[in-house]
Amino acid sequence: MFKTTLPYFDYMPAPQLNIVLVTPVWNDSERLEQFGLQLAQALVDSGLSVRWIVADDGSSVTEKTQLEALLVRFTRIYPKVELMLLEQRSRKGGTIYQAWNTCPEADLLAFVDADGAVDAASTICLLQRTCELGPNAGMIGIRSDSADATVQRSWSRAWSFYLFTCLVRRLIGIRFEDTQCGAKVVPGAAYRAIADQLQERGFVFDVELLLALEKYGSRIEELRIPWREMPGGKVHPLRDAWGMIAGLWRIRKRLKAGAYYTKSKKV
Repeated sequence: MFKTTLPYFDYMPAPQLNIVLVTPVWNDSERLEQFGLQLAQALVDSGLSVRWIVADDGSSVTEKTQLEALLVRFTRIYPKVELMLLEQRSRKGGTIYQAWNTCPEADLLAFVDADGAVDAASTICLLQRTCELGPNAGMIGIRSDSADATVQRSWSRAWSFYLFTCLVRRLIGIRFEDTQCGAKVVPGAAYRAIADQLQERGFVFDVELLLALEKYGSRIEELRIPWREMPGGKVHPLRDAWGMIAGLWRIRKRLKAGAYYTKSKKV
């Protein structure tokens, strides 16, 4: 288990791996604006080799126009950013996977949410720490209160997080502290090996992804990072609870059927 200590950029230079970072958006240009400008500058300062893809999940025409304008502003700071516009909605997981699938040579595949709940400095820290582990490992952010990684969220979100974590451990059996934090880095080769096993595209896609990687033999570390709840979030604990539970049952059913075991060489 790693523990984050500020400042984030005081590390030895990380190996130059080919990294793809996806930021999925859906009618989210307003929240992306501030975070995107901060992330663009953080990417410049990091010295990492990162291809940054803003992937739009079938937003409105107006939103797509706003994203195109934002892209111009982002590229003035960080040239290696591009916009992927999907015509039809494929949910968050589907959007991320479609973007990752366009990058067959990537050593590391990552995503970070557009709302800034995980800030730009923490995103870079996650990427740097994963580079130190090498191309065959991954790392996920975990929202856990500590002196150097504070978590700000409502009581309802905190309670739903606790219940969901218990369900994941009970039904699926993986022991990660936080499967749902919106910042993850996974090994590219391992993802490509298990991509055809991944069926979930909605809010529980993270659980299935981590399960499949674990079954494949990938090393996935956890990193405590600061997190704060942002207004305008897409997940509503009461409204989406039953859909997320149903997703866990689908994953459990496939797990029991052996869907996530592979005969491929482990990473």
